[in-house]
Amino acid sequence: MNLVFNRKLSGIAIMIFAMFIMTVMDAAVKWLVSDYSIQQINFIRSIVAMIVLLPQVYIDGGLSAFKTSNKKIHLWRVFLMLVISYSWFYALGKMGLAEIGALVMVSPLFITILTPLFLKENVSKKKWFAVLFGFFGMLVIMRPGFEVFRPISILPASVALGYALLLISNRSNRETETLTSLVYYPLFGIFIFSLFLLPFGWITPSFVDLSIMFFIGFCGGIGHFCLTLAFRYASPPTLAPLEYTGLLWAILLGYLIFRETPDIWTIIGMLLITGAGFSVIKREKEIER
Repeated sequence: MNLVFNRKLSGIAIMIFAMFIMTVMDAAVKWLVSDYSIQQINFIRSIVAMIVLLPQVYIDGGLSAFKTSNKKIHLWRVFLMLVISYSWFYALGKMGLAEIGALVMVSPLFITILTPLFLKENVSKKKWFAVLFGFFGMLVIMRPGFEVFRPISILPASVALGYALLLISNRSNRETETLTSLVYYPLFGIFIFSLFLLPFGWITPSFVDLSIMFFIGFCGGIGHFCLTLAFRYASPPTLAPLEYTGLLWAILLGYLIFRETPDIWTIIGMLLITGAGFSVIKREKEIER
Protein backbone atom coordinates (compact mmCIF):
# COMPACT_ATOMS: atom_id res chain seq x y z
CA MET A 1 0.00 0.00 0.00
CA ASN A 2 2.80 2.40 0.93
CA LEU A 3 4.69 1.50 -2.25
CA VAL A 4 1.65 2.32 -4.41
CA PHE A 5 1.14 5.58 -2.50
CA ASN A 6 4.80 6.55 -2.87
CA ARG A 7 4.74 5.86 -6.63
CA LYS A 8 1.58 7.95 -6.99
CA LEU A 9 3.12 10.77 -4.94
CA SER A 10 6.28 10.60 -7.06
CA GLY A 11 4.20 10.86 -10.23
CA ILE A 12 2.37 13.92 -8.87
CA ALA A 13 5.64 15.64 -7.90
CA ILE A 14 7.22 14.89 -11.30
CA MET A 15 4.13 16.19 -13.12
CA ILE A 16 4.14 19.48 -11.19
CA PHE A 17 7.86 19.89 -11.94
CA ALA A 18 7.24 19.12 -15.63
CA MET A 19 4.57 21.83 -15.88
CA PHE A 20 6.92 24.26 -14.14
CA ILE A 21 9.90 23.55 -16.40
CA MET A 22 7.73 23.80 -19.54
CA THR A 23 6.40 27.18 -18.38
CA VAL A 24 9.97 28.33 -17.71
CA MET A 25 10.76 27.34 -21.31
CA ASP A 26 7.81 29.45 -22.52
CA ALA A 27 9.07 32.44 -20.54
CA ALA A 28 12.55 32.04 -22.04
CA VAL A 29 11.09 31.87 -25.56
CA LYS A 30 9.01 34.98 -24.86
CA TRP A 31 12.19 36.76 -23.71
CA LEU A 32 13.99 36.05 -27.00
CA VAL A 33 11.33 35.84 -29.70
CA SER A 34 11.15 39.60 -30.30
CA ASP A 35 14.90 39.68 -31.14
CA TYR A 36 15.41 36.36 -32.96
CA SER A 37 13.49 34.42 -35.58
CA ILE A 38 11.31 31.50 -34.54
CA GLN A 39 13.21 29.17 -36.87
CA GLN A 40 16.51 30.05 -35.16
CA ILE A 41 15.09 29.34 -31.70
CA ASN A 42 13.41 26.14 -32.92
CA PHE A 43 16.58 24.98 -34.69
CA ILE A 44 18.72 25.17 -31.56
CA ARG A 45 15.90 23.91 -29.32
CA SER A 46 15.36 20.77 -31.42
CA ILE A 47 19.09 19.89 -31.43
CA VAL A 48 19.46 20.28 -27.66
CA ALA A 49 16.18 18.46 -26.93
CA MET A 50 17.23 15.47 -29.07
CA ILE A 51 20.54 15.29 -27.20
CA VAL A 52 18.83 15.54 -23.80
CA LEU A 53 16.43 12.72 -24.74
CA LEU A 54 19.17 10.30 -25.88
CA PRO A 55 18.78 8.19 -22.69
CA GLN A 56 15.24 7.39 -23.84
CA VAL A 57 16.68 5.98 -27.09
CA TYR A 58 18.89 3.66 -25.04
CA ILE A 59 15.94 2.59 -22.86
CA ASP A 60 13.88 1.75 -25.96
CA GLY A 61 16.63 -0.43 -27.46
CA GLY A 62 18.93 1.89 -29.40
CA LEU A 63 18.56 2.38 -33.15
CA SER A 64 15.88 -0.31 -33.37
CA ALA A 65 13.60 2.07 -31.46
CA PHE A 66 13.30 4.20 -34.62
CA LYS A 67 11.70 1.38 -36.62
CA THR A 68 8.11 2.14 -37.49
CA SER A 69 5.25 0.34 -39.16
CA ASN A 70 3.32 3.52 -39.94
CA LYS A 71 5.25 6.27 -41.73
CA LYS A 72 2.10 8.24 -42.50
CA ILE A 73 1.28 8.78 -38.83
CA HIS A 74 4.76 10.20 -38.23
CA LEU A 75 4.41 12.61 -41.16
CA TRP A 76 1.10 13.71 -39.65
CA ARG A 77 2.74 14.19 -36.23
CA VAL A 78 5.61 16.17 -37.77
CA PHE A 79 3.07 18.48 -39.43
CA LEU A 80 1.19 18.93 -36.15
CA MET A 81 4.38 19.72 -34.20
CA LEU A 82 5.48 22.26 -36.80
CA VAL A 83 2.13 24.06 -36.60
CA ILE A 84 2.11 23.88 -32.80
CA SER A 85 5.70 25.05 -32.21
CA TYR A 86 5.70 27.92 -34.73
CA SER A 87 2.21 29.14 -33.76
CA TRP A 88 2.99 28.85 -30.05
CA PHE A 89 6.28 30.73 -30.26
CA TYR A 90 4.76 33.48 -32.39
CA ALA A 91 1.85 33.90 -29.94
CA LEU A 92 4.30 34.04 -27.00
CA GLY A 93 5.81 37.15 -28.53
CA LYS A 94 2.43 38.88 -28.79
CA MET A 95 0.44 37.79 -25.74
CA GLY A 96 0.81 37.45 -21.98
CA LEU A 97 1.94 34.13 -20.50
CA ALA A 98 -1.21 33.64 -18.44
CA GLU A 99 -3.54 34.60 -21.29
CA ILE A 100 -1.96 32.23 -23.80
CA GLY A 101 -1.68 29.51 -21.15
CA ALA A 102 -5.39 29.73 -20.37
CA LEU A 103 -6.42 29.46 -24.03
CA VAL A 104 -4.27 26.40 -24.68
CA MET A 105 -5.86 24.68 -21.68
CA VAL A 106 -8.97 24.03 -23.79
CA SER A 107 -7.11 21.07 -25.33
CA PRO A 108 -8.90 18.51 -23.06
CA LEU A 109 -12.17 19.90 -24.41
CA PHE A 110 -10.98 19.44 -27.99
CA ILE A 111 -10.02 15.87 -27.10
CA THR A 112 -13.59 15.29 -25.90
CA ILE A 113 -14.94 16.59 -29.23
CA LEU A 114 -12.51 14.57 -31.36
CA THR A 115 -12.73 11.31 -29.41
CA PRO A 116 -15.93 10.05 -31.14
CA LEU A 117 -14.41 10.84 -34.55
CA PHE A 118 -10.97 9.26 -34.14
CA LEU A 119 -11.28 6.75 -31.29
CA LYS A 120 -14.94 5.78 -31.80
CA GLU A 121 -15.69 6.32 -28.10
CA ASN A 122 -18.99 7.69 -26.80
CA VAL A 123 -19.15 11.03 -24.99
CA SER A 124 -21.76 11.63 -22.29
CA LYS A 125 -24.15 14.59 -22.22
CA LYS A 126 -22.43 15.90 -19.09
CA LYS A 127 -19.11 15.99 -20.95
CA TRP A 128 -20.69 17.90 -23.84
CA PHE A 129 -22.06 20.42 -21.34
CA ALA A 130 -18.57 20.80 -19.85
CA VAL A 131 -17.18 21.39 -23.36
CA LEU A 132 -19.69 24.18 -24.01
CA PHE A 133 -18.89 25.67 -20.59
CA GLY A 134 -15.15 25.62 -21.35
CA PHE A 135 -15.52 27.14 -24.80
CA PHE A 136 -17.61 29.92 -23.28
CA GLY A 137 -14.59 30.61 -21.03
CA MET A 138 -12.37 30.73 -24.11
CA LEU A 139 -14.71 33.28 -25.73
CA VAL A 140 -14.65 35.38 -22.54
CA ILE A 141 -10.85 35.63 -22.85
CA MET A 142 -10.85 36.23 -26.61
CA ARG A 143 -13.94 38.49 -26.67
CA PRO A 144 -14.69 38.31 -30.42
CA GLY A 145 -16.88 41.14 -31.65
CA PHE A 146 -15.49 43.55 -29.04
CA GLU A 147 -12.89 46.26 -29.57
CA VAL A 148 -10.44 44.42 -27.31
CA PHE A 149 -10.55 41.31 -29.52
CA ARG A 150 -7.16 40.42 -30.97
CA PRO A 151 -7.01 37.97 -33.89
CA ILE A 152 -3.70 36.70 -32.48
CA SER A 153 -5.69 35.02 -29.68
CA ILE A 154 -6.94 32.49 -32.25
CA LEU A 155 -3.40 31.02 -32.42
CA PRO A 156 -3.30 29.54 -28.87
CA ALA A 157 -6.74 28.00 -29.45
CA SER A 158 -5.38 26.49 -32.69
CA VAL A 159 -2.38 25.18 -30.74
CA ALA A 160 -4.80 23.55 -28.28
CA LEU A 161 -6.53 21.81 -31.19
CA GLY A 162 -3.18 20.63 -32.60
CA TYR A 163 -2.08 19.41 -29.17
CA ALA A 164 -5.35 17.48 -28.78
CA LEU A 165 -4.81 15.79 -32.15
CA LEU A 166 -1.23 14.95 -31.10
CA LEU A 167 -2.39 13.35 -27.84
CA ILE A 168 -5.04 11.34 -29.68
CA SER A 169 -2.30 10.18 -32.04
CA ASN A 170 -0.21 9.11 -29.03
CA ARG A 171 -3.13 7.16 -27.62
CA SER A 172 -4.02 5.37 -30.85
CA ASN A 173 -0.40 4.40 -31.65
CA ARG A 174 1.06 3.66 -28.22
CA GLU A 175 0.88 -0.12 -28.75
CA THR A 176 2.70 -0.14 -32.11
CA GLU A 177 5.24 2.70 -31.81
CA THR A 178 8.06 3.26 -29.32
CA LEU A 179 8.25 6.40 -27.23
CA THR A 180 11.48 7.23 -29.07
CA SER A 181 9.81 7.19 -32.50
CA LEU A 182 6.85 9.24 -31.24
CA VAL A 183 9.18 11.90 -29.78
CA TYR A 184 12.15 12.01 -32.15
CA TYR A 185 10.47 12.12 -35.54
CA PRO A 186 8.58 15.36 -34.75
CA LEU A 187 11.76 16.89 -33.28
CA PHE A 188 13.75 15.86 -36.35
CA GLY A 189 11.02 17.36 -38.55
CA ILE A 190 11.28 20.66 -36.69
CA PHE A 191 15.07 20.52 -37.05
CA ILE A 192 14.93 19.98 -40.85
CA PHE A 193 12.20 22.58 -41.44
CA SER A 194 13.97 25.18 -39.28
CA LEU A 195 17.31 24.43 -40.96
CA PHE A 196 15.71 25.13 -44.34
CA LEU A 197 14.37 28.50 -43.10
CA LEU A 198 17.49 29.41 -41.13
CA PRO A 199 19.18 31.49 -43.92
CA PHE A 200 16.11 33.75 -43.92
CA GLY A 201 16.25 34.57 -40.24
CA TRP A 202 19.66 33.96 -38.66
CA ILE A 203 21.08 36.57 -36.31
CA THR A 204 24.35 35.78 -34.56
CA PRO A 205 23.35 35.64 -30.89
CA SER A 206 25.32 36.98 -27.96
CA PHE A 207 26.76 34.43 -25.55
CA VAL A 208 23.95 35.12 -23.07
CA ASP A 209 21.20 34.74 -25.69
CA LEU A 210 22.78 31.58 -27.10
CA SER A 211 22.87 30.18 -23.56
CA ILE A 212 19.15 30.96 -23.20
CA MET A 213 18.46 29.15 -26.50
CA PHE A 214 20.32 26.09 -25.21
CA PHE A 215 18.37 26.42 -21.96
CA ILE A 216 15.10 26.41 -23.95
CA GLY A 217 16.10 23.13 -25.59
CA PHE A 218 17.16 21.67 -22.25
CA CYS A 219 13.86 22.63 -20.62
CA GLY A 220 11.90 21.21 -23.55
CA GLY A 221 13.76 17.90 -23.41
CA ILE A 222 13.63 17.55 -19.62
CA GLY A 223 10.00 18.67 -19.52
CA HIS A 224 8.94 16.07 -22.06
CA PHE A 225 10.94 13.35 -20.31
CA CYS A 226 9.34 14.25 -16.96
CA LEU A 227 5.85 14.19 -18.49
CA THR A 228 6.53 10.69 -19.79
CA LEU A 229 8.04 9.56 -16.48
CA ALA A 230 5.11 10.94 -14.47
CA PHE A 231 2.62 8.76 -16.38
CA ARG A 232 4.68 5.69 -15.53
CA TYR A 233 4.22 6.38 -11.82
CA ALA A 234 0.59 7.56 -11.71
CA SER A 235 -2.56 7.16 -13.80
CA PRO A 236 -3.80 9.79 -16.32
CA PRO A 237 -6.90 10.70 -14.24
CA THR A 238 -4.61 11.41 -11.27
CA LEU A 239 -2.19 13.54 -13.28
CA ALA A 240 -4.54 15.33 -15.69
CA PRO A 241 -5.74 17.98 -13.18
CA LEU A 242 -2.11 18.87 -12.46
CA GLU A 243 -1.74 20.21 -16.02
CA TYR A 244 -3.64 23.23 -14.76
CA THR A 245 -0.77 24.07 -12.39
CA GLY A 246 0.83 25.41 -15.57
CA LEU A 247 -1.62 28.31 -15.33
CA LEU A 248 -0.36 29.17 -11.84
CA TRP A 249 3.26 29.08 -13.03
CA ALA A 250 2.31 31.23 -16.05
CA ILE A 251 0.67 33.87 -13.84
CA LEU A 252 3.63 33.87 -11.45
CA LEU A 253 6.39 34.01 -14.09
CA GLY A 254 4.41 36.46 -16.21
CA TYR A 255 4.28 38.86 -13.28
CA LEU A 256 7.84 38.34 -11.97
CA ILE A 257 9.61 38.53 -15.36
CA PHE A 258 7.35 40.60 -17.61
CA ARG A 259 5.20 42.46 -15.04
CA GLU A 260 2.05 41.04 -16.65
CA THR A 261 -1.21 40.95 -14.74
CA PRO A 262 -4.26 39.26 -16.31
CA ASP A 263 -7.39 41.42 -16.44
CA ILE A 264 -10.66 40.42 -14.78
CA TRP A 265 -12.10 38.89 -17.98
CA THR A 266 -9.02 36.70 -18.48
CA ILE A 267 -9.29 35.50 -14.87
CA ILE A 268 -13.01 34.69 -15.31
CA GLY A 269 -12.21 32.83 -18.53
CA MET A 270 -9.44 30.89 -16.77
CA LEU A 271 -11.85 29.80 -14.04
CA LEU A 272 -14.48 28.70 -16.57
CA ILE A 273 -11.94 26.71 -18.64
CA THR A 274 -10.39 25.14 -15.54
CA GLY A 275 -13.81 24.22 -14.16
CA ALA A 276 -14.80 22.63 -17.46
CA GLY A 277 -11.51 20.72 -17.64
CA PHE A 278 -11.92 19.35 -14.13
CA SER A 279 -15.49 18.31 -14.96
CA VAL A 280 -14.26 16.31 -17.99
CA ILE A 281 -11.50 14.71 -15.89
CA LYS A 282 -14.03 13.80 -13.17
CA ARG A 283 -16.20 12.01 -15.75
CA GLU A 284 -13.13 10.08 -16.94
CA LYS A 285 -12.47 8.92 -13.37
CA GLU A 286 -16.09 7.80 -12.99
CA ILE A 287 -15.82 5.78 -16.22
CA GLU A 288 -12.59 4.11 -15.01
CA ARG A 289 -14.33 3.00 -11.80
